Amino acid sequence: MPKRNVAFIKPEEPSFLKKIKEQIGYREGPSIEDKREAIENYEDSDEEENDDEKPQVVVIKDGDLTAEEAAKAFQEESEKPADLNQKIVFKSKKEEDKTDEKPRPEHKADKKTKKARRKEQQSKLSFNEDDEEDN
Repeated sequence: MPKRNVAFIKPEEPSFLKKIKEQIGYREGPSIEDKREAIENYEDSDEEENDDEKPQVVVIKDGDLTAEEAAKAFQEESEKPADLNQKIVFKSKKEEDKTDEKPRPEHKADKKTKKARRKEQQSKLSFNEDDEEDN
């Protein structure tokens, strides 16, 4: 479906409206064209950071980075070209958690008691609150 341009041509105001507007001192607000010009001329200055928006550097020990050292390291890192020869690997946290945990051996008696409890819970189907309180 081809796009269609929709245009609005504002008709001339009647003379009685012009007189009333002059009497009360009415001024017309910005038109659509004015708003379009404002959007086209808009410049986003997110790249510039104000001093109060920059991270605060706290030096606790002698070996910590100072503000100047951090700025220097950041500038060096940003100027360095990206190494495109390395393979990018994303790791999920779930895999890391599984490798850290050691599987613990479960006793057969524990498994049997768990199964028995599950069967008991599944066999009980009650919609009354009184029945749940009795157990």
